[in-house]
Amino acid sequence: MRLRKTLLSLSALAALAPALTLGSPARASAPAGSAALLPKLACAGEVCVEFSGDRNGFRAMAQGFGFFGHVDLWGPGVSFRHSPDMQDPTTSANGLGSGWLCAHGWKHENGNFVDMGFPCVEVPS
Repeated sequence: MRLRKTLLSLSALAALAPALTLGSPARASAPAGSAALLPKLACAGEVCVEFSGDRNGFRAMAQGFGFFGHVDLWGPGVSFRHSPDMQDPTTSANGLGSGWLCAHGWKHENGNFVDMGFPCVEVPS
């Protein structure tokens, strides 16, 4: 059930983004000439990170799927963000500059935190 819910959530995100890459670290890119306006998305495990915009200004978001815990977000021009513990945690920020934008998800389980994924996407120069 949890895997099916996660896959449905990822399918919905993939429909909104032109490219989806799974792995760690994960990286997605758009075709040349369209990079400025298309969102970039990368997922690893049960965590996704995405941004829309370009190095001159972008909106970034990190989200976890199917777990209770938190996600962290950091990258160019984004001070470290930490979401509160909750079901399907999310956090977002505005950024500026180029480099790697990353997220890390943590499931809260029996008083410990379990790694749920560490995706990164590159904000091009």
